[in-house]
Amino acid sequence: MRYLKMFGLAAIAAGALMAFIGAGSASATVLCSTTADPCPAGQKWPVNTTLDWSLVPGTTAVQTDTEGETLDTCTGSTIKWVITNAGSATETVTGTDEETTFSGCTFPTKTLKLGKFEIHKIAGTSNGTVTVDEITETTTNNIFFGSCIYGATKGTSIGDITEGKPPVLHINAVTHKLSGSAIVCPETDKWTATYTLTSPANTTLSVSTS
Repeated sequence: MRYLKMFGLAAIAAGALMAFIGAGSASATVLCSTTADPCPAGQKWPVNTTLDWSLVPGTTAVQTDTEGETLDTCTGSTIKWVITNAGSATETVTGTDEETTFSGCTFPTKTLKLGKFEIHKIAGTSNGTVTVDEITETTTNNIFFGSCIYGATKGTSIGDITEGKPPVLHINAVTHKLSGSAIVCPETDKWTATYTLTSPANTTLSVSTS
């Protein structure tokens, strides 16, 4: 029987936007407009920078149960983040999830609660791991079975950012059921999706320690 699902960008975006990749130092992370570590003066991404992510064209966001059965797919999705702490040699980059949308889904899917995130440098690379700093919730609704609501708690890893121009956000997130039918809503689910940065455009995003 096919479960009815929901996408939990819980974790934020992005719990849900995984391959649990080891995070770098949580106390030293900045986003940089050039691939360098430390980040040169004037290249650090500042507070209030908005990052707009869009699902890579031709791909889908896919939700599965823990056994790998496809539960839901969406052909469109966007994520909007705003940096609230630009990070430093002693602090990590943090921000808020201002908007997460899904479209073209098997079931109506929407975000119920927007959360916060942190970005940690992956040691030995210019990439970063994204973790949830405040719980987020997403639901998928079916007129026959109702809603399945999932979320991720603080500290949950939801994916990683690959340095580039543009950078790529790989969501690979496991979330936990907050409410919904015991019959059609598994206790945990997983969704995967690949996003590209559409704004700021034509600029490198690299993760540095300072």
